[in-house]
Amino acid sequence: MTDLLYWLLFIISIPATILFVIGTHEFAHFAVARLCGVKVLRFSIGFGKTLWRRHDKHGTEHVIALIPLGGYVKMLGEGDERVSGQEARLAFNQQPYYKKFLIVLAGPAMNLLCAFVLYWLVFVIGFVTIKPVIGQITPDSIASKAGMQANTEIISVDFDKVNTWTGFMFRLLAHAGNNDKMTVGTHALEDRAVARDAKADSAQNSQYTLDLTNWKMSGLTPDPLSSLGITPYEPPMPLVIGFIEEDSPAARSPLKIGDKIIAVNNERIVDWAALMKSIKSHANEETTFTVKRPEGVVPAKANHVVPAKAGIHYKTIKLPVKIGSEGLWWQKKSGYLGIGPDVEFPPSMLSTVKYSLLAAVPHAAHEVSDFAYFNLVLFAKIFTGKLSLQTLGGPITIFESAGKALNYGIVPFLGFLAFLSASVGIINLIPIPGLDGGHLFFETIEFIIRRPLPQRLVVGLYYMGFALIIYVLVQALINDVLRLT
Repeated sequence: MTDLLYWLLFIISIPATILFVIGTHEFAHFAVARLCGVKVLRFSIGFGKTLWRRHDKHGTEHVIALIPLGGYVKMLGEGDERVSGQEARLAFNQQPYYKKFLIVLAGPAMNLLCAFVLYWLVFVIGFVTIKPVIGQITPDSIASKAGMQANTEIISVDFDKVNTWTGFMFRLLAHAGNNDKMTVGTHALEDRAVARDAKADSAQNSQYTLDLTNWKMSGLTPDPLSSLGITPYEPPMPLVIGFIEEDSPAARSPLKIGDKIIAVNNERIVDWAALMKSIKSHANEETTFTVKRPEGVVPAKANHVVPAKAGIHYKTIKLPVKIGSEGLWWQKKSGYLGIGPDVEFPPSMLSTVKYSLLAAVPHAAHEVSDFAYFNLVLFAKIFTGKLSLQTLGGPITIFESAGKALNYGIVPFLGFLAFLSASVGIINLIPIPGLDGGHLFFETIEFIIRRPLPQRLVVGLYYMGFALIIYVLVQALINDVLRLT
């Protein structure tokens, strides 16, 4: 992928994410308010300085503002605003409880509905996922002390079936801060190229109890798997160039597909991890690559290595290679070359997930419920101190994730939008003043006691709620900045 295309997709992803996640949320409030006969004064995407505005025939001001951290719908008669005369019937605070409830609920409900539709699309389009096979177990780690073994596939957590690394990590994070135990079921593989057969002998299955009493993750960059001592399986990666990206620094260099890399600047390279580390540390620098090149061999495909044949001779040569750079404007630049190994997971370790239009419905619903539960658990742990606020991601993390997801393809981007939309919907249902959940809570209390709450109490609680929200947002932004340094 060219640098221009990468940046174009990244730039597109930011407004697409904002307009979809925030726009659908606020539009739902707006549309239901209109349907309930409430006059909408302003419909805003973002906060702060107005970048664009227009008025519709109903007198509603439509606004796009500078700070894309949310939005709002301002209705006639919100709060303790007094409305008299003919417009009284159009005021929000003059509506019956069920109408006010529907208007406020519409935003989070729309986010969850959008997440469902997006997950449905993802399952209909289809994708390939890697089975959760353990490649290595770190000695003296939590997993090692529990007796877990490499070359096994994780099949359950706390007796609930899992078939992806994501599913495993969601269930693992539910234990964060609990200082409890977790049961992991695995299935032994005969070798790393053989996956579990659905009819395999159950004797190959094992259960392990992991003691999470002293389990800790890094705050800013949590890695649940490595903190347990689990390394996912990766296929062998010989130090042979199997792929060169078009219009990349490598494509403009004398490197060729099939070259075996021996050294960079006369420093011996032992694996791809060492090579990537060396490339990243030489951003925008001239380097010398020492490679072994098969003589007289031309790759059959543009991005694949021709298998070595008997009788082929190799020569060792040194090549001048200018390493480029990559990174977003707010990040420190790291070296980028545009090469990769010719790596393929054994087909038995891959699962193709694809359903018909009808069959995808329950799977999409289950995905939304899983993510909703995951978000509620995480936020409950943060508010109770079981998880550090350092785990939060702010707008920089969200925008960077959106850009990466779109660059990976339309299905990962749809999955990212679905996850973010579900998260926004669930967070807004939390009964904190300033969020939709807080509004619903107050409306429900007033409906039960049949009178308005004291205005001084409501205002005080809203101030407290906004202070909490601002604190969390600032902490998330600080986390973003610290991750970049």
